[in-house]
Amino acid sequence: MTMQNPYPPNPQPELARERNRIAADRSLLSFIRSSVTLISIGVGINQVSSIFVPIVSYLGYWIYLLSVLMVGVGVITLVFAAHDYRGELKRLQQPEYYFTPRWSLGGVTGWIILVAGLLTLLRLLRTPVY
Repeated sequence: MTMQNPYPPNPQPELARERNRIAADRSLLSFIRSSVTLISIGVGINQVSSIFVPIVSYLGYWIYLLSVLMVGVGVITLVFAAHDYRGELKRLQQPEYYFTPRWSLGGVTGWIILVAGLLTLLRLLRTPVY
């Protein structure tokens, strides 16, 4: 004779895992959207600068660096977001799922863009305009 469990199964942990997986999917899609935007801005800056560089030649190098930086940040953000997503899916498959604190990818990307923008602004302010 087998004894039945007097308590019904608790679906809460599985529902929590599903919510976390869906949240990870949304985060990945958000970072893909942001990365594509950064890459597009970098390409757009490069295209627009090709019109203005013959007029204002001293800005050519800095505009090129800014466009390369934007494309680079977009690509690196996309790589880190995909890696973080894969790690989160692996953690969700473990029997003992637990939260691990880590750096915010959005925060790091924001700081990189802020520093790049400030350096570009300082360079433009130091450049004499004739």
